[in-house]
Amino acid sequence: MTKRFQSHLTNAIMLLGLACAGLMTVQAQAQTLAAAPVPAGKASVSGKIPATPAATTHLSWLSLTPAQQQALQPLSASWSQLSEVQKKKWIALSANFNTLTPPAKERLHARMAQWAALTPKQRTLARLNYNQTQRVSPEDKAERWEVYQTFTPEQKRALAASAPKMPLAPHVKVPKTPAH
Repeated sequence: MTKRFQSHLTNAIMLLGLACAGLMTVQAQAQTLAAAPVPAGKASVSGKIPATPAATTHLSWLSLTPAQQQALQPLSASWSQLSEVQKKKWIALSANFNTLTPPAKERLHARMAQWAALTPKQRTLARLNYNQTQRVSPEDKAERWEVYQTFTPEQKRALAASAPKMPLAPHVKVPKTPAH
């Protein structure tokens, strides 16, 4: 196996992991929605009242509307452990839940459940993998995926075992401060 081919395979494995998780798109959408709050009582561009309550200090599960509870159902068991910022992001994501098709709703719920089951370390790694794959062109991703699809299950396992482990955070040199 050539180094270039192995590099493509390693990247394909990382892309496969991201594709399977498919969770970062959900987070990116939630961040985008949460970044532009609408004042309480004001209609959004779509004409709907925003789902995120303004100036809320505590977002308990019971304070959510029935529609929000339905949209966020996979998170109900772990809702109390989420930070207020995380809750607001998930609530923002729930705003368009009723516009999704039934298969899209099922997929979103499955991905929410997967994301909720991840450890903080796994979530960090997923975020890093997502950021890395955003730098790869769509054509290159498609090519790598096609190559990966031709592998036997044994080749896929061997490739996964040979993939370098990614660090959880970049190494940063701390500058030395001069002694006074």
